[in-house]
Amino acid sequence: MIVKSVALRGAAVHTRKMEPGQDYDWYVKAGHLQLFDKMDEIYRIALRDISAEVPKLAVILDEKSIGFLIGDMPCQRMDHSKRIIHDTLYLEFDLQYHPSVLHTAGVLLLCSKNAYQIHEKHFMAYAERLLAHSPSTQLSLKRVKLPVVSKQPNFNLASIRAEKLALFSDSVNRNRCARYLIHFKYRDNHRFSFVSTGRLKLEKCQQIADKSDECVLLTISSEVQSEINLKKNRFPHFRKMFA
Repeated sequence: MIVKSVALRGAAVHTRKMEPGQDYDWYVKAGHLQLFDKMDEIYRIALRDISAEVPKLAVILDEKSIGFLIGDMPCQRMDHSKRIIHDTLYLEFDLQYHPSVLHTAGVLLLCSKNAYQIHEKHFMAYAERLLAHSPSTQLSLKRVKLPVVSKQPNFNLASIRAEKLALFSDSVNRNRCARYLIHFKYRDNHRFSFVSTGRLKLEKCQQIADKSDECVLLTISSEVQSEINLKKNRFPHFRKMFA
């Protein structure tokens, strides 16, 4: 696995403790987390409690920072009911590292299921190290190793054009999204988000789109069998719902 070591602004871990009464929550929040509240909102809308055999990822990019989330990673710990605990890791970086972070999302979309599990274990181990930190001492964030693109996307597939788009998460559209992220051109004062998740309904996709200037969402919802433009003027009924 080819990796690049990148400095962090901050990190957070959503998991649960093994003891009774300590349910899932953000048990670690460290460093400078400018985008955490926005990412937590996306997590609650689009990734929490939505299970599927697809990558569960999110990226937020704005004029100062970029945030990356990888969710639903099964760890070595088990809760008091002997059920496997799943970690969600959020990492935030200075804007200068946005190509590396977007490439990481592209790698995770392009790789095989076996390769994804290897990357997942890498991020899960980082999350577990943060969780094991003693509360009595100050947490010093170590640089994180991000995977580097080694497999190029298929340039024969149709490129992504729309500013706000929902796509069905099959291998073709994951490839298209990887290409889009790897070659993404950031514009100043422009908020971009990307989400890959399970059966996220169109209504929830629209909620994410309304919070971004530009976004791409991958879902396996039956409501998104074809490419759907999420710009508000294409869905007048949503304007009434969220007014």
